Amino acid sequence: MSIDLHDQPFDEGTRAKLLIYGDYIRSWLPVFLARKTISWKRVNVFDFFAGPGSDLTGFIGSPLIIIKELFPYIDLIREKRISVTIFLNEFVQSKYLLLSEKIKNIQAEHSLPYKINVDSLDFKDAFEKYYNYLASENSANLLLLDQSGVKHITPEIFQNIISFKTTDFLFFISSSTINRFSELPTIKKYVDLNRERVEATEYYKIHTLILEYYQNLIPKNRIYYLAPFSIKKGANIYGLIFGSGHILGMQKFLEACWKADPQRGEANFDIDRENLKPGQMGLFSGKEDQPKKVDIFENELQKGILEKRLVTDEDVYLFTIRNGFLPKHTRKITKALMDENKIKKVKLCLDSDIVKPETPKTVLEIIADGN
Repeated sequence: MSIDLHDQPFDEGTRAKLLIYGDYIRSWLPVFLARKTISWKRVNVFDFFAGPGSDLTGFIGSPLIIIKELFPYIDLIREKRISVTIFLNEFVQSKYLLLSEKIKNIQAEHSLPYKINVDSLDFKDAFEKYYNYLASENSANLLLLDQSGVKHITPEIFQNIISFKTTDFLFFISSSTINRFSELPTIKKYVDLNRERVEATEYYKIHTLILEYYQNLIPKNRIYYLAPFSIKKGANIYGLIFGSGHILGMQKFLEACWKADPQRGEANFDIDRENLKPGQMGLFSGKEDQPKKVDIFENELQKGILEKRLVTDEDVYLFTIRNGFLPKHTRKITKALMDENKIKKVKLCLDSDIVKPETPKTVLEIIADGN
């Protein structure tokens, strides 16, 4: 019998997941609510597996995190007349009733300029009910899909989600379940992994293999970004998968990941088992040790620039984000190359503005023989 995480205080892994949710929502909302020019008059946040709203100790869950993060924008929502709706769904009746009561209390205490809809539907029915909202050309959507197992985010559902315009999603999946039972028909129909690859992948890294599976579901002509974050809960590995059709969404999720994991930006545990400590100095290098992942990225970035495969600041920015790193990591490398007289000193745009067609691209000029 599975353990209901709401029958006990949230464990460290669940709290890590919720902190990432909160950090991402906090960075997502101002993009659509706080700009001088509002492009989307309708903003929707969907929480399809909402739970009762908090654990036994009062630590708030995703639906109350959404409401909390919206509070600073109450005046802006009124002033700019933005239609904001929170869609909450919880199938289990006891949890639905608890959640409904908490939402009613919040609405009674605060005059909110946005709607909160609370339903108790099976995920498939809820998805069908909200489909027209999700598919609207004039809406910005954020989806939280905190499924307890693996069965709800089917290939068909996934491909529907990535087809929606201006829609970001975060879904939670039991990587350990897939790792153990990947050959069972009941698992393969949802996530069909090659068993040999599963067996050849280190247990702690299984979530990256699942990410590859979803990446292969994206049509070849579709630009769409996915990023993982692995979470250890007891002996089991779970994972978040984030998706966005816009590079800015990807960057904001990565910022939340690097805040949660300052060394690698990909897990709430030592996923590479390198046992590094902050400030730990290398015995022979005299420099602070850093994860192998970071070394590889820095070396590949330098080679890409010096071998003229990464020619402009746009190339460098996209390479950075697609490899799960942030502009701050790249600025360190480009500055070093300039200081070492390997590339000419120029001002680079290393943020999401660089992908806009109207933003001028700067070429990184190589200095021959470092002279």
